[in-house]
Amino acid sequence: MERPAIPSVRLAELAAFLGRPLEGDGEVEIAGVAPLESAGPRELAFVRSEAFAEALRRTRAGAVILPPGLDRGGRSAILSPHPGLDFARVAQRFAPPPPARPGIHPSAVVDPTARIDPGASVGALCHVGARASVGARSLLFAGVVLYDEVAVGEDCVLHARCVLREGTRVGDRVVLHPGVVLGADGFAYVGNERAELEKVPQLGCVVIEDDVEIGANSAVDRGSLGETRIGRGSKIDNLVQVGHNCRLAENVIVISQAGLAGSTRVERGAIVMAQAGVAGHLTIGAGAYVGPKTGVHKDVAPGERVYGSPQREQKAHHRVMGALTRLPQLLRRVRAIERHLGLSPAGEGPEGAAGEG
Repeated sequence: MERPAIPSVRLAELAAFLGRPLEGDGEVEIAGVAPLESAGPRELAFVRSEAFAEALRRTRAGAVILPPGLDRGGRSAILSPHPGLDFARVAQRFAPPPPARPGIHPSAVVDPTARIDPGASVGALCHVGARASVGARSLLFAGVVLYDEVAVGEDCVLHARCVLREGTRVGDRVVLHPGVVLGADGFAYVGNERAELEKVPQLGCVVIEDDVEIGANSAVDRGSLGETRIGRGSKIDNLVQVGHNCRLAENVIVISQAGLAGSTRVERGAIVMAQAGVAGHLTIGAGAYVGPKTGVHKDVAPGERVYGSPQREQKAHHRVMGALTRLPQLLRRVRAIERHLGLSPAGEGPEGAAGEG
């Protein structure tokens, strides 16, 4: 589905749209956005700080967004205390979401009891189950599957091959990228008398609040008995696992390949970075930061920053990592002392048996 062509915009109009001051020629025509290194005379780029001064000097961009006080080199510029944020807002003007074409594709299978708003779009080979609903202006791309009693709100975009299991509820303006699975069974088994595994029925559901975005091939499991809930405005990257009965508050960020085990609580504004793993029944406090590849085995306090596996507070982690870099030198000194005292094991060379360099 093609995006509509966007006409060029005067730089002065963009400055007014952002509510930011303008320096230079406001009549410059901007036809799109681009990186600083490759932008052309009709494109807008942005600069975060003085660190990019040399790239700014070389750029061919017609105009830039940059912080106040940074030398613009005579180039027309919008002054902003948050250049990255304002650049993103301008970029949205030049790349609006593809418009929904209302209607149901002839190859889609829609249960007679389903409710599809006349303004919604249901694409090729979609399946919409009994008593499911799709709200106004929502867009289902090819191959989306909604099980029975799934509710999708207004202005949502469900990309190809998303699967929403029975009872899943999705709010308004939610974006699900290709391959997202909502409401699959949680991983729950108990051992029986014969040392076999018996499945624990997963009878709950998934609730996705407004303005959530979930990346490709991520999975959010249904609750065992209650809800798994993703709070308003939260953003989940590609390849993320959210276990049963997890609850993410508002504006949480979870980055690629992170995993949250069952009944994890992530409070407002917390960030879980790539490949972090969180053991079940833990709480990550509001505004906390879990670093990449961190193994979380206990609660994280609000605002705390943790790294490493097992987790350590930021300063403690940095001390440990700094000490590790000095271990080869320390080991050589210990071996030298052992030899001086006649304690070195027979046949062990000056570098020891540990293979350190």
